[in-house]
Amino acid sequence: MDRNDRAIRIVNSVLGDARGGRWQVVCEYSRLLSQHGFQVLLLLNAARAPDPGQLPAGVTVEYLRNHGHYDYLAARRARRRLQAFGPDLAIAHCSRSVALLKRALGGRVPVVAVTHSDKVRRLLPADAYLPLTAHLAQKIRAAGPPASTRPCYVVPNMIDTGDGRCPPRSRHAPLRIGALGRFDPVKGFDVFIDALGLLNRRGVPFQAVLGGSGDEGPRLQSRAEQLGLTGRLEFPGWVDAVDDFMAGIDLLCVPARSDAFGLTPLQAAVAGVPMVLSNAAGHLEMFRDGEQALFSEIGNAASTAQQIQRLLTDETLSGQLRQAAYQRVVEQFSTGVVTEKILQAIVSIIDESNK
Repeated sequence: MDRNDRAIRIVNSVLGDARGGRWQVVCEYSRLLSQHGFQVLLLLNAARAPDPGQLPAGVTVEYLRNHGHYDYLAARRARRRLQAFGPDLAIAHCSRSVALLKRALGGRVPVVAVTHSDKVRRLLPADAYLPLTAHLAQKIRAAGPPASTRPCYVVPNMIDTGDGRCPPRSRHAPLRIGALGRFDPVKGFDVFIDALGLLNRRGVPFQAVLGGSGDEGPRLQSRAEQLGLTGRLEFPGWVDAVDDFMAGIDLLCVPARSDAFGLTPLQAAVAGVPMVLSNAAGHLEMFRDGEQALFSEIGNAASTAQQIQRLLTDETLSGQLRQAAYQRVVEQFSTGVVTEKILQAIVSIIDESNK
C-alpha cells in the first residue's frame, strides 16, 4: 500500500488495558496491516505493557506513560513522537486512546475508534468508527450528529480457521464444561456457577473449569463452595494457552450479560467446541440459535443450565452445532474475509479525510 510514493503510516494504539481479547485484536491489526505494506507504529501504555514475547514481529513499538483520558502532558509527549512518525491515520482500541490521540494529532489525521464493548459514548469524539457489529453501529448512529455523520464500517473480530475443516473431537468422561474470561460482573460467571449448582443438584455428571482472573475471583470461588461445587469446578487462573483450554473441554458456556463481539466464541468454534451463549446482542450477530449454538436468557441460571444439559445429553445435536458453527466462522469471520473489510475501510477513511 503506497501513497505519494511512500507506505501509508498507521498508528495502532491501546493506551488503556492491553490484555485478553482486546490485546489479541490489537496484535492482529498490527500484523495484517504490516503484512499488507502499511508502516505500523504500535503505541502502548508503559504502565500496562504486555510481555515482550506477545508483541507482533516486524512492528515498531513505542510506550507512552499516561494517567488517563485527561493527561495533557502525555498528549504533548505523544504529539512529539507522532510528528516524527508522520501518520496518515490512527487506530484507537480504547476510549483513552481516542482522547489522547485526538489531542496529540490535533485534527491533522483521522482517529478511528474500534468498538470492543457496547460502551460507545467515550469513543464518539473519534473521526471514524469500526464497530464490531451492526448493533454497535446503530448505537453510534443513534448518538446523533456529528458522530452519526462520520464514516462507520462494521468490521467483526477475526480468527485463523486453519485448513477449513472442523477438527474431530472425542468426549471426556465425565463431560467437561468450560467458561473463560475476565472476572467482571458483565461476563456473567456468577450465572455460570449458579447453573452448575442446578446441574449438581439434579445429579448430572460433569466436571467444569472456569479460567480467568479479576476482582470478582474471591466472590465467584465463595459462591462455588456454597453450592457444593468443590472438586467439580476448577479455577486454574488466567489462561494464555486458549487452544489447550479448548482441547480440555466438551462444551463452552459464554453467559455474558453484555458482549460486543467476543473472541472466545470464535476460538471455541474453530476448536470444534459446541457452545451455550447468552442472548447478548453480539452473540446473536455471530451465531443462530439452534443452528450453530444454543442460546440462554441473559442472567438466567435456570435457562443456562437447561441448555447446558441439552448439549451434555444430546451428542448428535452437539455434533451438528459444532460443525455448523465452524462453517459459519470460516465464511464470515476468517482472517482473510475480515482483513479485506479492514483494508477497504482504512483506505476509504484516508481518502475521505484528504478530500
